[in-house]
Amino acid sequence: MLPQLRPQTWRGRGGGGTLAFALALVVGAPIMLAVGLLLLVLAVVVWVVALVVWLVGVLAAWVWFGIQRMRRIPYPFRLPPPIGRRRRTLSLSSLYLASAPRVVGAAARLTGFLLGPLALLVSLVGAVAPPWRARPYVAVFTLSGILRKAVNLGRRRGLLLDGDEVRVLLYDDFLEEKFPHIRDFLTWWRDPDAPHDYRPSPGIVDVPLDLLGLGLEPYPDPLGYPGLAAGALRRRQITGLRDLFVSQREIDDLCDPDLDDRADVAMIRVGSRQDAHGLKHWIVQFPSTKSWHPRAGAAPNDLTADLVIGADGEATATRAALAAMRAAGIREGEPVLLAGFSLGGMVAAQVAERAAQNGFTPTHLVVGGAPLGRATIPGDIRVLAIEHVLDLVPRIDGRENPVAGRSGSAVSVSGRPGYLTVKAGPPLPAGFRLGVLHQSTAYADTAALLESDPPDEAVAALVHELGVFFAPGQRLVDHAALRRSTSVSQPSVPFYLHSTVQEGITRGTLRQTLRRIPDVIAVDVYQSRAGFATTILWNADVLVRSLRPWFTTVERMTVYRGLLSLLKRRRAVGIHFRLRAKESPGVTWEATVQRMADGRWRETLDLTFEDAAAEEEFGSLLRPPGSGSAVTYYPPDAFEPVLDAGGTVL
Repeated sequence: MLPQLRPQTWRGRGGGGTLAFALALVVGAPIMLAVGLLLLVLAVVVWVVALVVWLVGVLAAWVWFGIQRMRRIPYPFRLPPPIGRRRRTLSLSSLYLASAPRVVGAAARLTGFLLGPLALLVSLVGAVAPPWRARPYVAVFTLSGILRKAVNLGRRRGLLLDGDEVRVLLYDDFLEEKFPHIRDFLTWWRDPDAPHDYRPSPGIVDVPLDLLGLGLEPYPDPLGYPGLAAGALRRRQITGLRDLFVSQREIDDLCDPDLDDRADVAMIRVGSRQDAHGLKHWIVQFPSTKSWHPRAGAAPNDLTADLVIGADGEATATRAALAAMRAAGIREGEPVLLAGFSLGGMVAAQVAERAAQNGFTPTHLVVGGAPLGRATIPGDIRVLAIEHVLDLVPRIDGRENPVAGRSGSAVSVSGRPGYLTVKAGPPLPAGFRLGVLHQSTAYADTAALLESDPPDEAVAALVHELGVFFAPGQRLVDHAALRRSTSVSQPSVPFYLHSTVQEGITRGTLRQTLRRIPDVIAVDVYQSRAGFATTILWNADVLVRSLRPWFTTVERMTVYRGLLSLLKRRRAVGIHFRLRAKESPGVTWEATVQRMADGRWRETLDLTFEDAAAEEEFGSLLRPPGSGSAVTYYPPDAFEPVLDAGGTVL
């Protein structure tokens, strides 16, 4: 510790101090004058540069406006003449949004030529410095070669270690092992003959008690334990193409290591149903990237898997997928629909390549936002690849997907029949970023449009073929996959690109408020990063005893208002609300709310009935009537006033 300086009385400047002051004044004044003149010159230069940039921006805005007018493409938004600063900003934003994916695709194509010499230089350095020695040594003038070089260099430093062996077990068994409270609650929730009130089982492991050795009382509120509602709301069936991507968001959230009481684990969802002839049809769905950390964690669906697959290597995630399919009992000759979003689509493509040699018979592949241009998918597998035109991820492999035909023709242009790539643009919320275009919920909206209004006969025929997988009578089983080589959990994102502190009415306050509503059993309020790490969707999962009193005494707009307080304080893209009752577990009510570019609120409602009895009982009570998805628009002030934690109107 430094000593404290004692107080002293100021007695004025001495002779030496006066002389130093005079010299500083005589010498310093000219120097300061010179510095001032230099800064003046720099200011003039900066002003000239700013003027040139402004002129270039104005010219670019008018040129882009002219191009858009000639092409008549009103996406992502209609452009007014760029007269005025706001309109020019709109035109330049449109130019940026349209150019970014093209630049990414072009950079991926040129990666070998741009970075190949650098990779060769690293190889030369590695000849005398072993830490920089990694394969390939010469053949690096391709995208896959560069990625292999990067992966192998990372492994020399303990990064990107994909591992070899994988552990696959039922997700419920994983919960029993890692989160026994959640598993114990799910047993009570699923049992129709269970007691009215939940009480933890006597034999459940009390981790704080075991670690601290203290005489602790039971948990003050066992139903307030986080993760109960999200775990209980796992869907029981996938009813269509849109529901497939809604299911994707769910499995991605359940294995997000940054959410409350989630673990660093990959969830693989396997669904099965038997047709009238006794033939089983399977759906196998794979998770997307949930950790962007360069150091591989326990879960195989991370940045390491992205790079390994891009380098034409077999990822641990792929081996886990094949192991889960074997554990589910899929037999040769039984049709399999492989599905995934982003990394999940890349894994699905690798599984499709290796399925035959592992005794499986995939017939269809459905992916969204996945780069498949370089994947070698067997010709007998029907492919539906959905890509958003402004999404960066499908462009990162630098190659377009094969073309199956034009104008719905069955004639193959590229020698690859049955391969359909559909490009579209989802509805965009206000203040959106590029990351919004790469999220499973946005692809769910696009999938819904394909189902209701297919762009051509080929897509309509393929969507009709998929109906056999989505028919009633399904049984969904979730599997957990882990790397055996590590038990270390890695965060979803190693750093945040914007503030994650201010939350308006905090999620804790909102969660406590919902828990105080009569007949509410459990609540989870959390952020879902469905896509890029900075794309945030707020979620509220609520479990109640009965649906009927909830919808007759509780106004869902009130719940929306609380969630929207989070949305307004954060750079989020929307809110997602789910509800299920213990007395009617066959009914799931879901809503997604987003503020659109024109200021209106867009609400998408999904009702799922697992049996005819549930639909008959609740179809008239809930809105929209009947099962399915409905979109409703509300005026900008529909949910006002939105308050912050102190009661101030936002």
